[in-house]
Amino acid sequence: MGDLHGYWGKLTRINLSTRDVTYEDIPDDVIEKFLGAKGLAAYYICRELDVGTSPFSSDNEIALTVGPFQGTAVPSTGRFCTAAISPMTGMFLDTYAGGNFGHSLKKSGFDVVIVEGVSDHPAYITIENGEAHVEDARDLWGLETDTAEQELMSMEGEDSHCVTIGPAGENLVLFSCLISDTRRASGRGGLGAVFGSKRLKAIVAKGSLKVPVNDPKKLKEVVREFNASVRKEKEEGRPFYKYGTTGILEGASERDRLPTRNYQEAQFERASDISGEAIYEKYDVKPVPCCACPIACPATLDGKYDRPEYETLAMLGSNTGNKDLQAIVDANTLCNRLGLDTISTGGVLGFAMECSQKGIVEEDIEFGKPEQLRELIRKVAHKEGIGDLLANGVRKASEELGKEAERIAVQVKGLEIPAWDPRGKLGHGLAYMTADIGGSHLRDFYSERGIPDESALDVVEKVIDGQNFTVQRDNYIICAFATDKMTSDMRMRAYEAITGSPMTAQRLSEISERVWTLIRAFSVREGTTRAQDILPHRFLREALPTGVAKGCTAFVSDEDMNLVLDKYYEMRGWDSNGVPLPETLAKLGI
Repeated sequence: MGDLHGYWGKLTRINLSTRDVTYEDIPDDVIEKFLGAKGLAAYYICRELDVGTSPFSSDNEIALTVGPFQGTAVPSTGRFCTAAISPMTGMFLDTYAGGNFGHSLKKSGFDVVIVEGVSDHPAYITIENGEAHVEDARDLWGLETDTAEQELMSMEGEDSHCVTIGPAGENLVLFSCLISDTRRASGRGGLGAVFGSKRLKAIVAKGSLKVPVNDPKKLKEVVREFNASVRKEKEEGRPFYKYGTTGILEGASERDRLPTRNYQEAQFERASDISGEAIYEKYDVKPVPCCACPIACPATLDGKYDRPEYETLAMLGSNTGNKDLQAIVDANTLCNRLGLDTISTGGVLGFAMECSQKGIVEEDIEFGKPEQLRELIRKVAHKEGIGDLLANGVRKASEELGKEAERIAVQVKGLEIPAWDPRGKLGHGLAYMTADIGGSHLRDFYSERGIPDESALDVVEKVIDGQNFTVQRDNYIICAFATDKMTSDMRMRAYEAITGSPMTAQRLSEISERVWTLIRAFSVREGTTRAQDILPHRFLREALPTGVAKGCTAFVSDEDMNLVLDKYYEMRGWDSNGVPLPETLAKLGI
């Protein structure tokens, strides 16, 4: 594709219904306008799917994409994007995971893989050095993710890397996820169920092609600079390198951000029992790098468990009133093996516990009973008993249970809220309301920590800047935990060294606006309006009962919330109902 390095300019399209595999060139101008993983996924999904495409229909497409950094020497970039229509929200969904699969996929010779149709029996896909094939997976169906991965590596070779679904995806649990490297989750939004609906058990990448780099010497300089930054922070003893994200749990509780008992509170009285320090006291902790990454923030415990990170500790811990660390570790392991998103799982279980507490359901499901976690998780994955209801997620379960349940359902557009209560941070409510996939913390890079006891009008621009930054991050793709060490300037220099094409802050900003607005236009086409850009009842009507944000809701008033949303739409170039204006679409080339 011209003289641009870092891309293959190639797409493979795999139809599971017919077993046809075709290959296409990606137009140069598409890469120029959309840059990388998130942009390419949005371009193909939003362009190719008809209005009202059902998430579980044969017409829904799955797009796996990579960016210009995958397959190169840039550290902390072993990531990949998977996109489709979400069964949780009915909207565009892109979700990301680390590990080794992203590099292997890129080295297979494609920037984009599109899966269409529905197989008449369980299948898996192999992608290797410019070719793709559909294989029989009947012997793999029903296996948990770790066992399925072992079997696939035995069949396809130890140099292969795969992404699989577990029983939850096979059973179409709406918040089932994809797992790679036994523990890396493409977690949010239910792509495991989309795989399951297509009877697609796994995708295996066995890439050994060398990604073309324009100036290896200049790239090496950037990599050396990045590694020196990480080394310096480690020598200074920055806690993140010891605790990973577990080190922020107690701080989240102190700042009224930690979900507790289905967000009835934002402080957990036993936070210290499930903190990073508690993990170090209880287990032998060993860092396990995510592919070639000097940060090495994940870890194993006693050589046999994966360390749960902050979101999992909070959602399966404080949000269920659980202070038993081993129970959280076991629940995390079980979710990975069954293929369940731990954020949505914790949200659903907390919701069920409060429903039981209020007499909305007959089942006796109590907060603070760790022995119930494993049983409930298995019931959800296999849709047994109350698990059949909960497998549909908080929004659909609450709609079935009635108004009282809907008032305690914590979700935005059908996606359960992650482990950050917006009543403890000014502007975070707006970030949830306008996130492009529903309630997600990974669409917000606005870092100020003031409580929402004043108007949020002054932080609207910062929220937008943060959202645009996440587009840039997910286009390259680079890990969120590397972006403060590999600065914007370093990332642009790396891009130029790889591709031979200049990168500027203005170009990045334009691409980010284009991708974000394209996804919004697609969501509007599928029925999203201003009425859906709203927070759950709990965050708007129930003030926090304790702590530094005592008395706060997510906005100081409904009037302020509406003024903030008006300003957000105006700054985005959308009308008062959140619909992108024709002139905005024209300016962005959509």
